[in-house]
Amino acid sequence: MNERALLEHIYQTSTQSDSVLIGPGDDMALLQFDSDKLLCGVDQLIIGRHISKDIQPELIGRKAVARCFSDIAAMGGIPAGSLMTAALPSDTDNAWVIRVFQGARDAAEEWGGPIIGGDIASTQEASKPMFTVTTFGTVPSTAIQRNNAQIGDVVYVTGEIGNSLASHHLSFTPRIAEAQKLIESIEINTMIDISDGLGQDASHLASTNTQLVIDAAMIPLREGATIPKAFSDGEDYELLFTSTMKPPEDIATAIGFVQRRTNEEPKVVTTKGEDISMLGWAHE
Repeated sequence: MNERALLEHIYQTSTQSDSVLIGPGDDMALLQFDSDKLLCGVDQLIIGRHISKDIQPELIGRKAVARCFSDIAAMGGIPAGSLMTAALPSDTDNAWVIRVFQGARDAAEEWGGPIIGGDIASTQEASKPMFTVTTFGTVPSTAIQRNNAQIGDVVYVTGEIGNSLASHHLSFTPRIAEAQKLIESIEINTMIDISDGLGQDASHLASTNTQLVIDAAMIPLREGATIPKAFSDGEDYELLFTSTMKPPEDIATAIGFVQRRTNEEPKVVTTKGEDISMLGWAHE
């Protein structure tokens, strides 16, 4: 399976109603009903694929929710509510599932988007447990999209990058509050949360004629991280964005700039000219 190719086909063949302001292809969709706008997004967590079943159940549930709420932060939104579903092998222990749900419930309530419904289905015993979380959010101002980096922008990132799998991917807090502070203080042209890897996710910010140039020496590294790992590890769930304005220093660090690009050039390079636009999680 090639996930990228499948998604591209779905994007290109889907039709949208007049209420869809942002359709497939961004962190979340954006719907408008009269004067009200609603962010909608969904993500799944497959045990044994995205996370080990040996992980504490509450942390599994927490991560299932946190990943979705990170998308809300990337769009500049505020969580409003969540739906959670589970597809479970028939021999799954109920006590384990309850602990997963408790972790998800507590996280969703803490971040302002409580679980308001869901569903459970039984699957074959040989299959892997899977949890799906659908989140909804509101947009106080304008939703921030991908693919809109402008020539002359500076590239910024919140927090630290790399070595997330040591523990950060289980304990991170979605940057919802930080995103709102940024929106209040500067104009953001484009933003994404880093889930697949700094290199690959940065490529989603480039517009048709722009290229992001990343200065590796400026990347704030998490303890134990290396530059190659920072480019490709993923699971950081930090906000990567571009702006012509300087954000508060306690929220984000400048790590590069945006320049003009021709169609033949890669979307993301280092200051040494290395193509890093495909470094990250391989969706195959």
